[in-house]
Amino acid sequence: MLFDTHMHCNMSCDSHMQYEDAMRVAKEQGIGMIVTEHWDYDYPTNPEEFLFDLDEYMRIAKKFRSDDVLFGIEIGMQRQTAKRDEKVAASVGFDYVLASIHCMGGRDIYEPTCYTGFTRQEIIDEYLADAIYCLKAHDNFDSFAHIDYICRYWPYEGDERELHLEDNPQGFDELFKLLIAKNKPIEINTRRLDDEKAYAGLVPLYARYKELGGKFVTIGSDAHYEEHVGRRIDLAVKMAKDLGLVPIYFKNRKQMEVDN
Repeated sequence: MLFDTHMHCNMSCDSHMQYEDAMRVAKEQGIGMIVTEHWDYDYPTNPEEFLFDLDEYMRIAKKFRSDDVLFGIEIGMQRQTAKRDEKVAASVGFDYVLASIHCMGGRDIYEPTCYTGFTRQEIIDEYLADAIYCLKAHDNFDSFAHIDYICRYWPYEGDERELHLEDNPQGFDELFKLLIAKNKPIEINTRRLDDEKAYAGLVPLYARYKELGGKFVTIGSDAHYEEHVGRRIDLAVKMAKDLGLVPIYFKNRKQMEVDN
């Protein structure tokens, strides 16, 4: 069974989806699902906005968890939060810990002001440097999310909107080699895959990951609404197959191969 390994429900402040709705849609599509509620220490615009009651979350997980419905967390890494992040990742019985970059240099990537006063190249270099630093400082995670997260929000269009290997080949190689050395897969995030330029831009990145020795990917919709659960998962599977990468998911923090 394919798993949508990235979605947000009741505990994520920016979600508009209930657990029951996510489960219903996943079941209708014949896919499994992993809830990955947001956890971001020191969020720039509101330090406590993306935190929640872990004990309550585990009570909910106990109620709904099954072979096809799993519960994890998405931890937004920052340079200064590594020790606290690692502690949270180990604190309760998650199925899956997804590591993300939502901020850089103490700035919120979602906000337009994040890019004020910087060139595109400076932003790319900082984005990769922060990701590399954080991945070195974090070990207790299972996969690295949405490498193209910044492409959603920065002020560029056309080809400049996408990340390209040639933007910083050394930086991309260091990031991919780090994941491979830690035996961590990378996520194919499906949010932007219906955009032909986005799809075309991502293929060389994942191809390079494969070329350097990467083998596995997780697939996640990043759904915050029920209509987005499982979105474009077929395109992600095609991308993985074309590149020779194997889709996986995690259960009890153990890697599971997809049976499809």
